[in-house]
Amino acid sequence: MRSLFFALLPLMVSACSLVDLQGADFVGQEDARRYVAACARSHTDLYCKALLPTLERTPGEVTVLLVNLGDSDRTAAIERELRRQGLTLDGFVGSAAADRFARANIFLAPRIQAGTMTSLDGRSHTVTCRLNELNTEECVIDGTVRGGNANDPRPGVVGNVFVTDAAILPFD
Repeated sequence: MRSLFFALLPLMVSACSLVDLQGADFVGQEDARRYVAACARSHTDLYCKALLPTLERTPGEVTVLLVNLGDSDRTAAIERELRRQGLTLDGFVGSAAADRFARANIFLAPRIQAGTMTSLDGRSHTVTCRLNELNTEECVIDGTVRGGNANDPRPGVVGNVFVTDAAILPFD
């Protein structure tokens, strides 16, 4: 009886739509592209859906900035930037604005590190890094986006996810 319960548990959870069993929460420390592709399968995550087309067209090792909050908080970060530009979320995914957003928040680098780094849109960014109170590296991009690299370099992990607070880089 117990083995039947564990065999049916994934089916029950997915049927209740509480968790996407193929979504980002179950991916673990995989490469950036696989993580964003899993995240984009969410019905409500516009952030990853907007990143994915540009990411799929970008060769090489990448680091993707990813707000470490729920789908609605990620969408709110994009919406704040769009509002600053006089735009709305209507038709955002697949638009030129989504491509600008993705290019501003993707770096052709295996990880974010101290120094000057260039995002895919060609903009240079000043990055400072230090060890925080938990003795993990925390970096700040342009004095506004704070976070840390989620993946440690190791075999099978290509690229990185830079987990941020609620901020994203401007994309106008």
